Amino acid sequence: MSQYWNDRFSRWSRPPSDSEEAKADRAARMVDDAISGHAPLEGKRISVYGTGSYKNNTNTRNESDIDIAVVLHDCFFSKYPNGKPPQPEDLGHAGGVKYGLKAFREDVGKALRAKFGADGVTAGSKAFDVHSNTARLDADVAVFLEHHRYTGKQNADGTWHYLEGVEMRGKDNSRIINWHGDHYANGVDKNNRTGRRYKRVARVLKCLRDDMKQSTDEATRKAADVPSFLLECLAFNASDGCFQQGDLYDDLKAVITEVWNGTKPETDDLVYLEVSGLKWLFGSEQPWTKAGAHSFLLKAWQHVGFSK
Repeated sequence: MSQYWNDRFSRWSRPPSDSEEAKADRAARMVDDAISGHAPLEGKRISVYGTGSYKNNTNTRNESDIDIAVVLHDCFFSKYPNGKPPQPEDLGHAGGVKYGLKAFREDVGKALRAKFGADGVTAGSKAFDVHSNTARLDADVAVFLEHHRYTGKQNADGTWHYLEGVEMRGKDNSRIINWHGDHYANGVDKNNRTGRRYKRVARVLKCLRDDMKQSTDEATRKAADVPSFLLECLAFNASDGCFQQGDLYDDLKAVITEVWNGTKPETDDLVYLEVSGLKWLFGSEQPWTKAGAHSFLLKAWQHVGFSK
């Protein structure tokens, strides 16, 4: 049985084919062309780059779209430390910019429709969906401003130190803050430390989740309703030694065992972090729960048939 699963894990651990990667690259280039070629956006400081599993090289053959961030750097959202300087008034941050996220998002939408046609773009609650064709994959294009998280510390030159991420706002004005650069760098570092096993195991977990969705057991299918991002983070939080067990079967067994124990109800919620290291993995700001992660890990163990 272990050989059966190890063979499957070996296939699942591989990244998509070169042709799929080429389609993803083409979609990203075309979005960049759309933004850079749109006159109302000329002269603005904008970055267009890939994010998500394609950028982080944890994508599987079942993931058929790519995530692209479009970031305006001419203004930013801020978060200040409670009870410590700096506060907005210390930095001269009065807000009320003339060209902010709403106007920028509208212009990005117009740029995408000019490039791909009105039928080729659908505006969602968080991102624009640029539809696929035979030459490119689906692209989810999310629009951000810079985000500055001030630490309360000062740099050597007397300026206030901050961590830089990106931020968008939900329809309810909720803050959606991402740390794409830190996520990418930490994932590469983890992968190097584990002999390139971390990202292979992350892909296996995603494919195992998809396999569980086809189960005849209703509880297994329900437990498999978890996002790929969460699975990547769960694998990241497993200690490096879990990825040095010999083969993928034993690596995955070690990862599931450790993280299942780490997500028991009595454990501290504020232990596990997103791959960026800058946001708690569990809590009120997240769309998933520790209990849901714990349930998935148990059902994954049972689905494979691991023994103690």
